Amino acid sequence: MSLIRFNLLLLTIGVCLSAMTPQASLLMKSFHQFGQSPYSDQLKELVQIKLETGAQVDEVLKLIQELLDSLKSDQVDDDVEHSRQMTVFDQNISELEDDLSKLNTDLANANVLIQTLAELLVILRETIITYEKQLSILNEQEQFIRNARAADVKAYNRRVESANKVINALNLIIQKLSKAVDEQTTDENRQAILAQIHSECHEQFGPNHPITILVKLTTRFDVPTVQRILEKLEQIRDAATKSLNEDIAAEEVASTNFDNSMTEIETLRKRLSTDLENLNQQFNDKFNQQKIVLAQKEQLLIDIPITEELLQLTKEQKEQYHQAYISRQTQRLAEIDVVQKAYNLVFDHVDSVKKSEDLTAKLNS
Repeated sequence: MSLIRFNLLLLTIGVCLSAMTPQASLLMKSFHQFGQSPYSDQLKELVQIKLETGAQVDEVLKLIQELLDSLKSDQVDDDVEHSRQMTVFDQNISELEDDLSKLNTDLANANVLIQTLAELLVILRETIITYEKQLSILNEQEQFIRNARAADVKAYNRRVESANKVINALNLIIQKLSKAVDEQTTDENRQAILAQIHSECHEQFGPNHPITILVKLTTRFDVPTVQRILEKLEQIRDAATKSLNEDIAAEEVASTNFDNSMTEIETLRKRLSTDLENLNQQFNDKFNQQKIVLAQKEQLLIDIPITEELLQLTKEQKEQYHQAYISRQTQRLAEIDVVQKAYNLVFDHVDSVKKSEDLTAKLNS
């Protein structure tokens, strides 16, 4: 039970004090025999407040028993965790020692062993195959992107052509409809213009196209209605123009992204090709076995100091953890000793009071 836990307990007790009973006062005088320490002072303050708030001595004894049990339980848990963690440290240290022994053995072997040509060829050949596969995959990806881009461009051109066709037709229709609804245009000329527009739409878009159907309606209504249809056609034209402009902007972005992708693929291809050329040169160089042995040795000279440092660091961490555990254990055992003494003191007090009460009862009887 730490001082922090005591503080939390003190906060929950309350501050409404009442007079102690004579037994409680006698018990508190006994507590003054305790040595001075932060923990014992906290304990005495806890007992005093409990008694001052009306608690019976039996309740104080129960509280101290709970504190004692909690401290012992905490110590058991800490012991178990310490044992587990020390096992982990020991396993890590053992593994690092094995690794270090192996690295030193490899270094000794690297100083005397020469790799055979067959071993070198196998290693290099596997690497070359990997690079060749990567280049093949890269080429396939490039072709896929190009095909997709070509399809997108083709579809875009069709959309633009179709949009321009619709917009141009709408402009022509709007122009003629504007003339048809002009106040100076006679009814006969108006009907002729509307019939001509409907015929052109029928030929341009087909009989079932929404624009053809909408234009056809103009031949059946008066000038105000035709004017509203004209406004609707202008809205359709403006929407089509906006959609076309958005499509053009999107196409510019797609074109830029495509060019960037092609640049990245070409850069990667050049790098892979250069690496593959170097690997093939190494593959054909029968004397490269010496370089490989030297490279292995250089790597070992890097790995060994790192492993030694890691091993030393792990040992230091183990020692630090153990010392921290010893410190906690020492403090907790001291706390257990204080609480145990307090428990014994209160228990003896309760027992003495009980015996005194029993004796008084006998004398009275």
